Amino acid sequence: MPVTRIEICISGLPGDVREALLETVWNELRISPGMVTSDGNTELALSQDPVAPEDAPVVVIGGQAYHRVTPEKLATLLRRRGAR
Repeated sequence: MPVTRIEICISGLPGDVREALLETVWNELRISPGMVTSDGNTELALSQDPVAPEDAPVVVIGGQAYHRVTPEKLATLLRRRGAR
């Protein structure tokens, strides 16, 4: 089974927004950037890819980009994709 990659684009993100997104991933999956879940199915990475301010924050899950992601939306996406 291929590993699902979660990538949070942090370029230009305020620190509090970045930390809120990372906290959401931690609460849902118990991983931090550079880590893989205990079952080996999901990894978390940060990227510096430039993002238009009106689209930020951008989170890419399994190659699918999601724009204007809030911590609540990220939690829903992770649960829906079964990224546990």
